[in-house]
Amino acid sequence: MDREGNSLRTIASFILGVGVTLTLVVFYQAANFDSEKSLEKLSFSNGTLNATQQEQSPFQDLAPLLKRVADDDRRIIMTSVNWACAKPDSLLDLFLQSFHTGEKIDHLLKHLLIIAFDPPTFKRCKSVHPFCYQLKVNVNFTAEQGFNSNGYLDIVWSKIELQRYILEMGYNFLFTDVDIVWFRNPFKHITVYADMTTSSDQYNGDPDDISNPQNTGFFYVKSNNRTIEMMRFWHDARKRFPPDHEQNIFSNIKQEVADSYALNIQFVDPIYFTGFCQYSADLTKVCTVHSNCCASGLGDKLHDLRDLMDYWKNYITLPLEEKNNSKWYTWNKPDRHCH
Repeated sequence: MDREGNSLRTIASFILGVGVTLTLVVFYQAANFDSEKSLEKLSFSNGTLNATQQEQSPFQDLAPLLKRVADDDRRIIMTSVNWACAKPDSLLDLFLQSFHTGEKIDHLLKHLLIIAFDPPTFKRCKSVHPFCYQLKVNVNFTAEQGFNSNGYLDIVWSKIELQRYILEMGYNFLFTDVDIVWFRNPFKHITVYADMTTSSDQYNGDPDDISNPQNTGFFYVKSNNRTIEMMRFWHDARKRFPPDHEQNIFSNIKQEVADSYALNIQFVDPIYFTGFCQYSADLTKVCTVHSNCCASGLGDKLHDLRDLMDYWKNYITLPLEEKNNSKWYTWNKPDRHCH
């Protein structure tokens, strides 16, 4: 009887063990299925879109160009222009020139992608730079678009969609407005742990303080699931607010996206990334200068940036001792156009 009882207990234990195992297998498969569905929603797997997703994207013809432009760390520098910014003797020419006059940054042009918004601009871009892409949109971008005009808003919001595609393809990007001159390599001051690094119009001294007023004319985004969802959320947020440009709307949602996606946003010090809003006084450290806070037109931006470039060209010819003791460009000049 004891032997029979032991046998029955053994059989019962075996059946119970099998049942528990099957339950765990089913549970694991269900959890794994949910996880795969979650990743599918994020449209990101091992750094690339799948074939179906690529076919559905309006930017699929950009993929080969991204591969050519990206550096070994899958980083891309990008800017966008319409004809007003890209015509001969314009901001685009000055922007490209700054890479050649800057300190050992001309090699970065190999990783610069220029987005053109219309056929004439694309043709002009191809004449001055090897890596150009025409964004096909049903808007007339040939004329200068005033700040916050309908055309201006269409430009900046189509840019957000394109940037999300770049992230979905597994590339990191540094977006720079074309009204920025480059003097030194900015990647030296972009932290590897931040999901998004952005300039600020009025930096308060704390790089982690999300209340800093960001400037989306110069920002770096690392490709991962969080940033892809952030870009989608950002674009969709346009519907929640009155017509406005992407920078103001990002300001409205940045705390929300940081909390929802555990996004690490860093703000860069204007001692390195300066502009007309908050001017740096140390010429030995400046990497870029942005003609922000100048809403009086492209002509005024071009005038003041050219003046600044002339000052820089003189600075780089000075002996090292004079460079270190040199005072930064005097911004409050009588002939300054931007106010």
